[in-house]
Amino acid sequence: MVGPAKRLIPLPMLVVTSEGPLRGHVLTVEGDECVLGRRDGSDLQLSDPHVSRAHAVVRKQSGAIWIEDLGSTGGTFVNGGQVQGAHALKHGDVVRFGTVETRFEDRSSLMSADDETQMIELPEAEDKPVLSPRQQEVLAYLKEGLTNPEIAVRLGVTERTVKAHCQEVFDRLGARNRTAAVSAAMRMGLLSSD
Repeated sequence: MVGPAKRLIPLPMLVVTSEGPLRGHVLTVEGDECVLGRRDGSDLQLSDPHVSRAHAVVRKQSGAIWIEDLGSTGGTFVNGGQVQGAHALKHGDVVRFGTVETRFEDRSSLMSADDETQMIELPEAEDKPVLSPRQQEVLAYLKEGLTNPEIAVRLGVTERTVKAHCQEVFDRLGARNRTAAVSAAMRMGLLSSD
């Protein structure tokens, strides 16, 4: 028994337009999050020495396709402008990875009879790590310059527990030591500067 016909929606893709051996190469964006890079096993592979091993990420989100550079050496550019943060792609955009130029094609957007979606750029919100009340307390003691044994006495716990709390604070703030943790916390507004 044959079911109802389904409308085929073409997948978004990047087509290499720059001169060279990759010209005409098609990178189809199939997953919700695809890493584009030079290395074998990349979701979207561009074997070119000017493309970083993990160059950029392409995401399907909120009905749009977004691209974000992953700290590549050569940079990611859309229509000549360097990508800072996440950038929404539109059909026909020229996207360059290092020296490899591609054209973004999203034929499904052409099939839609709806009005063109308006993209608005929101200011980037800095993700503040969430610290538990105990981790916040430990962080305040670190700011005061207390040692682990001193913090243990104040909290009524073992020194080993204090070390565990400190390591959690370091991990959440992306810090390697006490000074870096306090500095990062102050920069993020998790500690007052007084």
